[in-house]
Amino acid sequence: MADIRKRTGAKGTNYQVRYASPGSPTGYAYATFDTLKEARAFSENLGAMRHAPGGVVLTINDAVDRWLDICEKIGRDGREKVEPTTLVEYRRRAAIIKAYNWPKKLHELVATDVVQFRNWLLTERSRDLARRTLSSFHSVLIEMRRLGYIADDPASGITIRGDGRYEEDGRAVDIPTDAEMRAILAATETLAARNKQFAKAWAKYKPMIFLAVFTGMRPSEYRGLSWANVETDRVHVRQRADKDGRIGPVKSRAGRRTIFIPKSVGEMILAWRDECPASNGDLVFPTATGKPTPLNNFTRRAWEPLLKEAGVVTRRKVRGKLVDMPKYSPYALRHYFASKLIEKGKDLKFIQTAMGHADIQLTLNVYGHLLKDKEAEHAQTAEDLATELIPA
Repeated sequence: MADIRKRTGAKGTNYQVRYASPGSPTGYAYATFDTLKEARAFSENLGAMRHAPGGVVLTINDAVDRWLDICEKIGRDGREKVEPTTLVEYRRRAAIIKAYNWPKKLHELVATDVVQFRNWLLTERSRDLARRTLSSFHSVLIEMRRLGYIADDPASGITIRGDGRYEEDGRAVDIPTDAEMRAILAATETLAARNKQFAKAWAKYKPMIFLAVFTGMRPSEYRGLSWANVETDRVHVRQRADKDGRIGPVKSRAGRRTIFIPKSVGEMILAWRDECPASNGDLVFPTATGKPTPLNNFTRRAWEPLLKEAGVVTRRKVRGKLVDMPKYSPYALRHYFASKLIEKGKDLKFIQTAMGHADIQLTLNVYGHLLKDKEAEHAQTAEDLATELIPA
């Protein structure tokens, strides 16, 4: 048996349904609705409608706004507050979520509703943007579940697959070959020896490239690295520089890590210290004016000339003409490092820690295809073990 109570307060009028719930301490549960019609429909068909835990009813827009507020002021699930540039991207995705004509309140959503939303995204937006927006919507639902506004996550297991390329942080995972990497490292020497102007620039860029290759650090992490976190045989990742050059904490607790480096690379970095410009944050790779090196400047002035010098390019049409373009982005150095860890037989947990992934599922999503490539090797290991233990 259920009863409906009209409630009027500072925020207006709503209707609360009280109904029997043997599992609750009082024997009753409550559901709140904006209209009497909704309340009656619920009470007349208990079980056919979903009720809001705690009686708080949110629209999808309400939930998205609360999620954005948490990202900006508190940080999701105990993480640091998101950076301003990240928040801009989140607001963009939030606007897309709100643009959809949601037929239900947050607590009423079921998997079918999320599938319909996914199909709308794929129709109205590019596949990449649809995938990222659905990921943010899933994040909204996870946060609302943690806050007790919904009992489960109706988006669980509903995804948009990429176009066949593996991605991390929205970037396609392209991995250089060993031969290409040797050519890239050799090209740092060639460029540094070209003339005095190049020698001055590459006194910084060469150790920067070597550090990226031998640590797998994100570009934001080595651009934000401070001298206090550099030793001859290791670096401590504690902060990063965002796209606008702001120095802030790493992306997650997992991003705080220590990575061992070859002694020769450590000595190369420390040798650069004598020429390193002064900066407020005592940065390892600042600009001449002491600011964090902008990623676009690094890409244009160092990365693109480096790959062209190394011959690691691809031909593309630009304004009707075929031109040589870098085959990889700077992120390729990170992916190369991860691929070598897998090749050397490091376990998945070690790789997750080294790469600074908060979730081992991300490690699997990005590099799982490389692990699959080792299945034949694992099979042979099993056969070798059987030969040792089982008599012929």
